[in-house]
Amino acid sequence: MSHRVYLYNTSEPDAYNDQSIEMMEWGYELSILLHPLLVSDGRIIADSNFDVHLSFNPEEPEDSPVLFYHAAAGIENFKRFYNFIEKYQDELINNTEAFQLAKENLFKYLDGLDQPYFLLNASDVFNMSEETHGDQAQEWQENIRYNNAILTNAMDTDDVSQLKLSLFSKFTGQGFTDFKALLNYEGYDYGWAMIDHPEPEDAEIFEENGLKGLKDGTGKILIAPVYEHIYDFSYDDIAVVSKGGQFGYVNKSGQEFIKPQFDDAFDFEGDYAAVVKADQYGLIDKKGSVVLDFQYQDLTDILSDGSYFTARLNNKWGVIDIKNTILIPFEHEESITSDDYGSTFTTSVPDKETKLIYTNRFVLLTEGDPHFVNSFNIPEESYLYELIKSENTTENLLYNDQVQLLISGYEKIKENLYTIFILRRQKKQGLINYKGELLLDFVYDKIEKLDLVLNEPIQLLYPVIPDEAKDEYCTFFKTKKGKKYGIYLSVGNFNQQITELLYDKINVLNQTTLAIQQNGLWGIVNPFGKSQSPVIYDFIISSNDHEDSCYAYKDNKVYLINQEKITDADPQILQEYIDSNSEYGYYYFNEDQATQLQAFVNKGLPPGDSLYNQAKALLATAKKADVAKAVRLFQEAVALNHAYSMNDLALIYEDADDLYPEYKNEEASFQLFLSSAKAGSIVGMYNTGLCYSAGMGIPPDELQMCYWYTQAFEAGYQPAAFKLGTYYYDVMPRTHENYELALKYYLIAEREGENVNVELGWLYNYLGDTVKALSYLVKAAADNESYAYWQLGTYAQDGIEMKVNIPLAIDRYKKAAESGYEEANLNLFEVYTYVPGFENKILAEEYSRKLKASGFEIPVPKQTLLDKFINIFKGKK
Repeated sequence: MSHRVYLYNTSEPDAYNDQSIEMMEWGYELSILLHPLLVSDGRIIADSNFDVHLSFNPEEPEDSPVLFYHAAAGIENFKRFYNFIEKYQDELINNTEAFQLAKENLFKYLDGLDQPYFLLNASDVFNMSEETHGDQAQEWQENIRYNNAILTNAMDTDDVSQLKLSLFSKFTGQGFTDFKALLNYEGYDYGWAMIDHPEPEDAEIFEENGLKGLKDGTGKILIAPVYEHIYDFSYDDIAVVSKGGQFGYVNKSGQEFIKPQFDDAFDFEGDYAAVVKADQYGLIDKKGSVVLDFQYQDLTDILSDGSYFTARLNNKWGVIDIKNTILIPFEHEESITSDDYGSTFTTSVPDKETKLIYTNRFVLLTEGDPHFVNSFNIPEESYLYELIKSENTTENLLYNDQVQLLISGYEKIKENLYTIFILRRQKKQGLINYKGELLLDFVYDKIEKLDLVLNEPIQLLYPVIPDEAKDEYCTFFKTKKGKKYGIYLSVGNFNQQITELLYDKINVLNQTTLAIQQNGLWGIVNPFGKSQSPVIYDFIISSNDHEDSCYAYKDNKVYLINQEKITDADPQILQEYIDSNSEYGYYYFNEDQATQLQAFVNKGLPPGDSLYNQAKALLATAKKADVAKAVRLFQEAVALNHAYSMNDLALIYEDADDLYPEYKNEEASFQLFLSSAKAGSIVGMYNTGLCYSAGMGIPPDELQMCYWYTQAFEAGYQPAAFKLGTYYYDVMPRTHENYELALKYYLIAEREGENVNVELGWLYNYLGDTVKALSYLVKAAADNESYAYWQLGTYAQDGIEMKVNIPLAIDRYKKAAESGYEEANLNLFEVYTYVPGFENKILAEEYSRKLKASGFEIPVPKQTLLDKFINIFKGKK
């Protein structure tokens, strides 16, 4: 089954509801023909409700990102694009009549959409890649933006020659020679086939005088009521009909394309359908031609694709193909079925609980329990079959699809790599290919796949690879015998031991580099065993400096090795790596290696920096004795006026997370933060601002708070922007100037990753930019922010998003009220009281009670002179 991409029209970007419409479900891609729909400033949000496809990548969050766009702008742009294509129909369109029909259907469909957003969900496709869903979403967003820029430029310049697939993003139109071929592809139907629409939505079976007919949604008769039965339409819009006791076929267009002439008939499976005459089954095609003569007592398509049929002849079952070739002889009491999409075919054995099991080539494999048979997909559209040791077999057996025994007596298939299998026998491991050829005998203690990827053509790196294997996928293994390791390569039909068993250890450093150990020392080789450094180092680890580089340690020095170039490691970059490694529980290298690397970084540093680094390393262990040592080292560094030590020691004294209760001293913490700030630490400046804000170790002081946040921000500490934004947003007087400053700082905070959607939505709305406000309010509503729901409700009621949508406004007001925004009850009261078509006295009274319970006064509307005249005329006072 292909992986799917989904497009929705929805009222809220991240909330599936009864009003949401699934516009498209398509395999692997969003066609370039639909990109013009997604022309507005697309945004990425985490999705929880639309993503019905689970990610099997454990690194992925449960919520997968989706893209959403404003629908109105997309519909307008889409229509412009299709009118542009129509203008150049002589050059672009093969079937102008079909294009016109598709265009009319598309425009009519889009005009019927009344919800403000398009949402694109490709999480099912994202699951195919090891790349994070977030990175893939950003790539899709950029590709859509880029492709629309090409399309827009073509329309702006009125230059149809710009519609070249080579100009669009990579993989666009893959499989098509040019844009014209893509546009005219029958499977797209000029874009209409990709849209999920009832097809045809107007076909309805009706009954008159006991007979069945077919009519469309307008009541137009497509088929007069002449049939005794019209059975349900199948997936290909074909239905079996009966008249006068004979069966035939009609389609949803009202065409009787195969007249009733059979004693019985069944749905088409693929291109063929089983039909009956004189109690004999045969097959017909969609032209009504008999392709398999009437000779069987029963006939069923096994895989529902028109390829193989289980048939009964002379009260015995067998299997045939469309050419009536007998694949399984007619000698079975029960029909033959497949529960695994054609990898095996089975039939029950009379008076037994076992089954006869056939391969995909219809060769008898065994009689037994299917649970003890494993099938493995291999190249050339075939399978290998493993019979697991059970009552029927004394050992594990591996066969090909012709039931030729490939290997026996092994204990386990340790790993299936599609073309190669690692097996274990008598506690030793070996390697076979999918043809059953033994590549490595069972003499190895361990065989393990190496996660390596070549970034150059394999023949350039290893010229002995033959031409017939140069484009095949290559797999590297490390093989172990005794205490020594070697490297083995398999690529197509080429297999070779790259190195002998030379190494004490082999570690993968990155996708193109291996670390090898000999006689206690380490060196580097490429996947083909070519040396990239001498074997002289105490240890070698991966690097954070460059994806193809690594760090090597020797004689208290650290070197950076990058493609045979060896330089001294940058202490600052290495320090970042050491710090992140300790944060991740020594994921990249162990604690002893971290200590040696830290010693190298500390060497030559000023005394304060050296003490600071030692203290940080000790603090990371979280051991009580090490924490005490770290505190003493921080104190020594503070005595040397080391700003970062002041800040870190202040954090220990603050003990905000109750990790160091024995050291808690808020007054001392504040003094250290202040000293750190005065010594030039931007983090110290920020923390001093926090102290003045929270009154930690010093009475609260808003002016001092703002001063130190400003100092930190101007010194380059971007997180202070959020604090300054909040200061001008919440603390300072509500003036236009202060809100402009709040906007400035919040925009910076947003770039730093802060969630300020509510604040930016409110500010842009206050400052009169509803377009920008809208995008932030939508994201805030996705976070269930009550104010955002309320403001979006007013936008829906006032027609700011697209056209006025009172039901959507009501829905949003209710969400706002339910989330705690009580003022939304007033909006609901007014809607149910004053808005024509939505007046509801009972609901208005309900929201009136809620307002009074919350302390709100319901405003009395002012009467105009016209209102007074009307009321007098109606006899009201």
